[in-house]
Amino acid sequence: MTVSLRIVLIAFSLITAIFVFRKIRKSQMQIVDSLFWILFIGMLVLLSVFPRIADYACKWLGVMSPVNFVFLAIIFLLLLKVFGLSVKISFLENKLQNLVQQYAIDRNIEREKNE
Repeated sequence: MTVSLRIVLIAFSLITAIFVFRKIRKSQMQIVDSLFWILFIGMLVLLSVFPRIADYACKWLGVMSPVNFVFLAIIFLLLLKVFGLSVKISFLENKLQNLVQQYAIDRNIEREKNE
């Protein structure tokens, strides 16, 4: 892994860490969600400080170069996060729909009582 890629990974990790910790401090992000990002930052720092990890993973998985492995790992983790968020959004949309329907029923019953 080249030195420039290692520097970019560390810089990206620091910027992301500052952003995540600022959101946590302002209570704009839940701890559960921020845990993923903290682990993600840790993985990037670990790969940039110890590039041999990427070399061994490349050989073990059959990836052509460590850079490709780093990008593959990042894409895989972000796809997992997107999937988790899609599940969460679907759950919340279903919950919201049920709440709106219950509110409409309660309001209709209330209106019928007043008439």
